Amino acid sequence: MTNLDLPEGHREHEPTATKALNVVKAEAAAVRQTATEHPSSTVLLLGLVGLAGFLIGHGVGYRKVEADIVPSFRRFWS
Repeated sequence: MTNLDLPEGHREHEPTATKALNVVKAEAAAVRQTATEHPSSTVLLLGLVGLAGFLIGHGVGYRKVEADIVPSFRRFWS
């Protein structure tokens, strides 16, 4: 796709979008390189993020079920 194929509004912002794309690609490459160099830290980090997500989901689900079971007057006074 050449610059002439883009719609009118896209041509004027092409340099900004290209810079942003290059920054995102550079950051992704840095993350990939770090994850490759430190596999145990990567697994630990992903495991902790997964555990935190599980606990947050469990807590939200528990509060939702508790809110459906406990009558409204007990929710406010207990």
